[in-house]
Amino acid sequence: MKIVYLDKPTYMPDSFVREMGKLGAFEIYEDRPDEETAVRRLTEADIAIVEWTRLTADMFARIRRLQYLSLVMTSCDLIDLPAAGAAGIEVSNCPTYSARSVAEHVFALLMAVNRRILHADRTVRQGGSHVYGPFLGKELFGATFGVIGTGRIGQEAARIARGFGMRVIGSNLSGREVPGIERKELEELMRESDVVSVHAPHNDTTRGMLSAELLASMKPSAILINTCRAALVDEEALFSLLRDGRIAGAGLDDVAKVRDNPLYALGNVVFSPGSAWYTREARDANMVELLENIRSYVNGTPKNIVNGKYLSGRRL
Repeated sequence: MKIVYLDKPTYMPDSFVREMGKLGAFEIYEDRPDEETAVRRLTEADIAIVEWTRLTADMFARIRRLQYLSLVMTSCDLIDLPAAGAAGIEVSNCPTYSARSVAEHVFALLMAVNRRILHADRTVRQGGSHVYGPFLGKELFGATFGVIGTGRIGQEAARIARGFGMRVIGSNLSGREVPGIERKELEELMRESDVVSVHAPHNDTTRGMLSAELLASMKPSAILINTCRAALVDEEALFSLLRDGRIAGAGLDDVAKVRDNPLYALGNVVFSPGSAWYTREARDANMVELLENIRSYVNGTPKNIVNGKYLSGRRL
């Protein structure tokens, strides 16, 4: 059995390589392949690990031999899941490894925005001392924390919010009740929250879910935190609202436009470069979860399959 790591790993401990070698011939590629190269590599493998490469329906139509692939991350938006299923390829993700790390990062961004930490740091470095005027913040105690998406990360963020003494409300697509989170419709949540934290997957249903209308319904004193894909938010509308003071601030771990984004000019936004998940603990847990995904498939009991409803039968 041949197993390939399709594209350059962010993290690859020796222990993981050793364990993978027990499951089959394991080959690691140290680049980010173009489409033709990716198709060739996947056609030569039985199992693949994917971190960076977008796999489209056209690519799956040309891939032979591959039976299973595991995404390194929780998000599945790199992969055309129906096309993979139609090709008889099972796809898994790693859903649990970074929940605590991402939730903690939510509050790192929130505190940086709320207490103007970046501005305060610059002020001190420029010789300022006991400067108060620009740095009037708001206590989190008693404020309303709105969670959009009440899965693992959303629930972990809610737990931290309760530790600050915040009221926690939440919205999800299924309408299910979650202990400790007062369920609200999305429109209500946007109107009532002092902090809105986004924890929804990026797919055809959620793309653009935070529309200009919903963003405009937020309190002028509210802060938006997004540690998910930028595509969930109408970025143009968000810029206008932040620029005009109709939303107090935002913390963003992803942006739709990386170069020359007008949001970069705003002092009430704090950015991070997709690093919300990246802690030592999450990095190691990711390797454990990835290894278990592949092990379970080899043993005939696959777990964390995300395209089961699309599978049309295994290709011979």
